[in-house]
Amino acid sequence: MLKHQVLLPNDGSAFCRQIYSHLLKFFPTEETELTLLHVGHAPSGFVPAPPRPTGYDGSSVAFASHRDANLALHPIYASQEWDSAVAEIESELAPDVKLLTDAGYTVKLEVRFGERGEEIVKFLEHHPMDAIAMTTHWRRGIQKLIFGSVAQYVAAHTSTPIFMVRPEHE
Repeated sequence: MLKHQVLLPNDGSAFCRQIYSHLLKFFPTEETELTLLHVGHAPSGFVPAPPRPTGYDGSSVAFASHRDANLALHPIYASQEWDSAVAEIESELAPDVKLLTDAGYTVKLEVRFGERGEEIVKFLEHHPMDAIAMTTHWRRGIQKLIFGSVAQYVAAHTSTPIFMVRPEHE
């Protein structure tokens, strides 16, 4: 039997976790496979600025600062930062995966980096889902202008049905 695919955007906050109690009411465990999608800020590496040649023949080099010289000895590449960030996120969301698995769901965890709304829409383009389940602040006015709304962005950029919950207490 094919299971319904439901996307759960999750930033790791208690606010996002408030959707879990609603899942059991509307998405039967035996018929649903959940994909937890966490979108974080893209990590970057720490590498030095390139050294500049010194001396008349360019055979010696000098770094712009002591920090750059130290980083040249021990660079932290962006790929290392990404791997570390993914591992940290997977560790943070492991209790969520366990909770949902214990409830009877089949659960997958996906990690992406970038702007939350854009990355959710991109994920949906490459991984079709039957529904999206998420919480929303449903901001209006100046708050929406300042903070934006991931839920509203996703709703405006996908035709996938969205199950949105605005919790009473934030």
